[in-house]
Amino acid sequence: MSEHGETTVSTTPGAPRLFVREATGLTKDIRPLDVFVYNTNNQNIGIGIAFMILLVPALYPGASMIWGTLLSCLIAVPMAAVYAYFSTVMPRSGGDYIYISRTLHPALGFVSGWNWVAWMTLYVGIPAAFFGQYGLTGFFRMLGASLNNSGLVSLGNKFSTDWGIFIAGTLLIAFFGYLFWRGTRAYFKVQNVAFAIATLGLVLAAIILIFASPDRFTQAFNEYARSLGGPANAAQRVMQLAKSQGYVPGAPFSWHQTLVSMTWPLYIVLFAITSSFLGGEVRSARKTQFLGMPVSVLYVTAWMVFLVALVVRLAGYPLLGAIGYLLPADLQKAAGMSFSPTYNELVAMLVRSNPFIVGLLGLSFIFWTYVWLPINYLASTRAILAWSFDRVFPEKMAYVNPKTHTPTWAIVLVGLLGEFALIAYVLNWVTNISGIFGWIISFIITALAAVVFPFRRKDLYETSPLRGTIAGIPWIAVVGFIALVGLLIAEYPFWVDPIVGVKVLPWMKYVLPGVFVSGFAWYYAARAIQRRRGIRVEQAFAEIPPE
Repeated sequence: MSEHGETTVSTTPGAPRLFVREATGLTKDIRPLDVFVYNTNNQNIGIGIAFMILLVPALYPGASMIWGTLLSCLIAVPMAAVYAYFSTVMPRSGGDYIYISRTLHPALGFVSGWNWVAWMTLYVGIPAAFFGQYGLTGFFRMLGASLNNSGLVSLGNKFSTDWGIFIAGTLLIAFFGYLFWRGTRAYFKVQNVAFAIATLGLVLAAIILIFASPDRFTQAFNEYARSLGGPANAAQRVMQLAKSQGYVPGAPFSWHQTLVSMTWPLYIVLFAITSSFLGGEVRSARKTQFLGMPVSVLYVTAWMVFLVALVVRLAGYPLLGAIGYLLPADLQKAAGMSFSPTYNELVAMLVRSNPFIVGLLGLSFIFWTYVWLPINYLASTRAILAWSFDRVFPEKMAYVNPKTHTPTWAIVLVGLLGEFALIAYVLNWVTNISGIFGWIISFIITALAAVVFPFRRKDLYETSPLRGTIAGIPWIAVVGFIALVGLLIAEYPFWVDPIVGVKVLPWMKYVLPGVFVSGFAWYYAARAIQRRRGIRVEQAFAEIPPE
């Protein structure tokens, strides 16, 4: 066996080694709690509620946030079950690159993984931006308003500027790059503590919302706005200004608008599956991955429905819609707020006179703003390592530090790509859900792989502990088909959404196919290069890679 990081082939003449080495060098350090928190964070309860409350009442007249979230859950659970199944049957690092390449076709598997990494690295940069834009801005503004400290309010506003977003985001990317270099266990210790603090914030917010009244909320909103330099009747001013600009409150319920608005809850609950990229490092994969994927979807859905219902009870759809409808400059005029408030800031308004509670709410919400960054960072490095291990990516990226058991060069590469994504977001080159339509295509291919898996890979299916039938059909094929139908439905809102849909972003019609075309081009070029070296990479895909 070679040392970690060597990229030698077999010394037997004429018989090059299929894989870069005999083992990845990764270790099984990830526990059930780690996976549950990892996937729950990737769904991101705090940001999910913030976006839904800020955008759905304002921009989707007649949509129901509650029904939209519940329907999104129905789509997400079967898909999560598919990924949990594959993570159990093929517990290897690399995500659906492994499942698809070993079930359908190597090129499809690589392209699906390539597609994942294209968007995951984008979501290293975007949540780095959210850290300052939503987290630090809200924290200092809330605390400044509570303490009547204009300096803190001013500091918070600086983090919503381009330079504030960029500096805070860059430092955060560098911090997590260092943490991942130190070792996976180090990251999960930080993750779990941060999650506990973030969850405490959810519980505290729920208690505050339960004991408040609609009249008290309006009063608190006006008092908060006045503390920021806004007018005494801010709620009324916000509503009047929004109406003058075309906002129409009180639209009747619409199933179609609810379906279209599902871009936002789907944006959250579809991503309980990213621990699949860590499969080879997960202990007790069967129990851990099912707990961390479908069960996590149900947990997140329950929190989102509960908190959204509480906020709507107090503020009402009309005022929430008016707040979200106004641009920051108009909101500044109407309520003294330089940037739209998150749901957490709306909660903090109710306890403005208590700086300790306000500070705790603000601090806990910070831990929701950035969590996509480390999750996508870590998963991207494992995808790149898996490609390199199969010799379809530069073998340098397969290097694993023998002391820390981390893929050093993959960590550096993803950090650089994430920094570029942060810059692109600050310069308004990308939106915060750019590419989800294309991302879902990878989920669709994986669902299709689940449908055919019992028939194309009988060897793996029949030796799996997860066998069973529904009406004589292997259950995973049935669940895969249900997931496939749900995901095809999910593509509709991401195509037609009037704000972020592919239909209204013409450049995405070129970017999305470009990701897949470039992936196919890379795979076949790598295969040709390796063939000239005497290595037929396609043979590796007949085997489950070693860990």
